Order: sequence, then structure tokens, then C-alpha cells
Amino acid sequence: MQRKLLLFGAIFGIILIIPFASGQMFEKATFQESALVIYDQQYSNSVVMSVGIETTDNQEIKFTDELIQKINDNDKIRAVVFTNAGECVIGVTSEEQCIMINFDYQQLKGDGGIRMVQDSAREMGNEIIDDLNRTLGVESEFHSTFIHTVDDANLLLETSGVISGRGAVSATYTMPKQSTDFLFTGLSGTMLSKEIRDGEGFYNISKKLTKDDESIISISIIKTGDSNLFMFKVTKEIKNIANDISKINILEDFGVDEISRSNVFDGRNVPLNSVIQLVIIPNELSKIDAIATHAITDLTTLENISKKGWFFSSPAGKSIDAKFLFGQNKVIQEDELRMEIGPWDGKSELSFYSVEDIPQEETKEYQSIEDFGKNDSIEDESQYALLGIIIVIGIGAVIFYLKGYKPKH
Repeated sequence: MQRKLLLFGAIFGIILIIPFASGQMFEKATFQESALVIYDQQYSNSVVMSVGIETTDNQEIKFTDELIQKINDNDKIRAVVFTNAGECVIGVTSEEQCIMINFDYQQLKGDGGIRMVQDSAREMGNEIIDDLNRTLGVESEFHSTFIHTVDDANLLLETSGVISGRGAVSATYTMPKQSTDFLFTGLSGTMLSKEIRDGEGFYNISKKLTKDDESIISISIIKTGDSNLFMFKVTKEIKNIANDISKINILEDFGVDEISRSNVFDGRNVPLNSVIQLVIIPNELSKIDAIATHAITDLTTLENISKKGWFFSSPAGKSIDAKFLFGQNKVIQEDELRMEIGPWDGKSELSFYSVEDIPQEETKEYQSIEDFGKNDSIEDESQYALLGIIIVIGIGAVIFYLKGYKPKH
């Protein structure tokens, strides 16, 4: 179990940006669509793809007001996750799917011990499980209370661990497993707003992923201070194909040649609400050698985020984390998302260059890794700064729940 938890923190280390109004430059948008690809050479030699919808609006991903009120009234609840992946905790089989109601261990423990933690988690889980069953259209029954005792994943990827990791407790309820395409058809029809379903965009790609027998679905409620984050995700893992990361084309993994923003955003100034993310966990220190579109070095100016391109949270090292922003564009072609990765000695300065077979919008040499992410225009920051919610969340409970997912070490 400890080994299976090793990469789960990746789920909750993905930084998604939901912009709020800044002067008259941006509208407030609660709905975000995201696509994630993880190339994991070090632990599983797999490529994991996930597409989903996140929102802070309960009218876009629908749970009953009564259920949300019960969750919000209990300050010990951290998150609720439904997934059909199976093996969500020890003792759950691959032929079962789970609802996990997650709590903070120290809050449950109080002056008592493990028995108090277990009893309290089950008691509080029972208070909302009937509402969850009705919302999800399932008949789950209590399975066990699981105490997560390791935080390797959180330390590895510097994440906080909303569900897994030391200090998390899960009241787990199970039921017979259902296929992802069956669940997607039913749950998207009842839980996603008609505007999102009709908006196509990333939603269409998530629907395409459900046709794969190995895909999984996850639906989550994450408490984030005074509000809730609702997530609806579809994920697929392809095993034993991450040997070569020298040339990457993200859309090839999804089996499409272009990706479009949701029609929900037509006519609206919300350039950061469609995000494509690439995470690479290489066997050796690596760096980005070349990209097919320009690099965005500053997210605080309107000029920068109005152009499509890559923003690098980590362009080199033990992990690479890059996010592609659409800017003002509606559709991105597969050639625009190509990237080349090469080895790095960990010492030499990094710069991005265009290469002959990867045309780039700008042919200049990009600034070094030390300068990436720095604000070059402090005076403009107050005018253009995105009053965004930077939420340390994941792409939905995906890696941990993947059937048969096990690190090599």
C-alpha cells in the first residue's frame, strides 16, 4: 500500500488557475477545463492521461444543497471522492468501486486513540452517505476506515496531500464496479450542466476516453477554505510506453489531432480557463530543449496571457511541469504542442532554442531557468495581476486509483 501511495500526491500537486476579474480585463469564471498528461519513467514506465472539469459553482457540477450543507457544516471533512478504479484502500478488490469520505486524523483523534478515529470517521461518514448514494445513483455500503500513514508522495512532489499522505483518514464505502462509459453517460447527464455538455471542448475528449476499457472516472468535492471545488474527471493509463521522452506530442496520446476550448467561453475574456498540463518524471535529470510555440514567462500581464504558449513551473530537474495556455485562441493543433526533452547535468544554464523540425513563433533564445517565472514588470502587476485562486489540487483522484498501478521501486 505504501508503494501505491508514492505517486498519489501528484494528483493534488497540479496547480490550476481560475481567474477572477482584474479591473475590466477579465471576467469571473468558475468553470475550468483541464487536460493532463504524465510521463512517468521513474516509477511505472506509464503514460497517464486525464481530462476533466473543475468548478466552484454547484450549478455546473451538481450536488444537492442539503448534501453540500452537511459537508460544509462538518469542519472535519476534507474531501469526498467517488471512483470506479477499485483497490482504493487495502481490502477493496479490483471489481469494486468506492466512495471515500476523507478527514483530518488529528481532528478526529482528539484525546482518544485509533479506535476513536475509526468510530468517528464511520459515524460522520454515515451522516452523508445516503445523500451521496442518491446523487451518484449507487447503493454503497460501509467497507472500512483507512488511516493513511505515509506521506512519501507529498514529499516527493512537494504537495499537501488532501486525500493521501500522513494525517488523512478515509471512511470507505464500496459497491460493485461499473464501466466508465456507463457511469459517464449517467452521471454527466445528471451532474453536469447542459451548458457544459453542449459546450464540447475538453468534455468531448473526456467522453472519448471513456470508450477505453481501462479508463476510470472520478468525481470529487474538495473543501477549499470558505468554498468547495467540484471535479469531474476521466483518466486512462497506458503501460510500458514511457521509455522514450525525447520527443513528445501530447495530443497523440489522446488520439486527436486538435483540441478546442469549450463553447462556454465563446465571446468571453477568460484566457486561462482552458489548461493543458504536461508532467514528466524522468529516469535522470532532464530539461526541455525545444518547444513548438513561445514560452510565457509572466502571467501577470494581459499581453502575455493573450498569446498561446507554455508556462513552465519546472522546466528541468527531477520533474518537469509545463502548462499550455490557449490565450485568445479557440483551437490548438497537435503540431503546436510538440516538445523535445534532453538530459541535463544539473549545473549548466538552461535556455530554450527553436530547432529545425520544431518551428517556433519566436526564434529568439529564451531566458535562463533562473529567470523563469519572475515578474519583469512590477509596475504593471497591480493593474494586470490575476486575482486567481491558486488551488493545490489534482486532476481528480486518478493515479492512486488506477488498476494495477505500482511503482518499480
